[in-house]
Amino acid sequence: MKDKNIYHEIKNQISVCDLYTEIIRKVLDKKGIDDETVTRAVQNIKNSLALIADCASSLREVRLLELRLANLIADAIEICKAYKEITFTNEIPYDTTISADKNKFTSALVNIMKNAIEAGATEVKIYPRGNDILIENNGEPIPAEIREKIFEDGFTTKETGTGFGLMLTQKALNEQGFKLKLIQHTNVTIFNISRD
Repeated sequence: MKDKNIYHEIKNQISVCDLYTEIIRKVLDKKGIDDETVTRAVQNIKNSLALIADCASSLREVRLLELRLANLIADAIEICKAYKEITFTNEIPYDTTISADKNKFTSALVNIMKNAIEAGATEVKIYPRGNDILIENNGEPIPAEIREKIFEDGFTTKETGTGFGLMLTQKALNEQGFKLKLIQHTNVTIFNISRD
């Protein structure tokens, strides 16, 4: 019952934020302001609010739909551009579809890419290998001694980190029938998403 109350309160606050994004949009329209950067920022806020609501809802069942993978990745990239403008390359063929929960899968992608940005990556590349999805970045390599720990509950190397990010990302992907693993090379870090 406590979890349901917390989720309800989070949803209430998200609704308030969502309402204000609509107010901002209407005021801009009323004043005749057409700024692509502001419009994109407002849309990114709305997308992020949807992801927050979804992440808060561990009570909600997974809703699997047939979705275009390239579109999910494009949405995640758009959100990540708010953190830092780096080079993103999406090599997933447009006609590739997967059975996934839209918000949960997008949230997982965002977390993996955000971690890359925080590790100093200047380039993130997403590409297929067989039926797998690879997310490669040129950020600071993950030290060998902690590679086995990065998916553990509460493990973090960041001063302000919670240690929940990659653990929750892996859990969210598992719930949709995917596996997440780390492939570390000398100059790049690659996260591999595969079907169970």
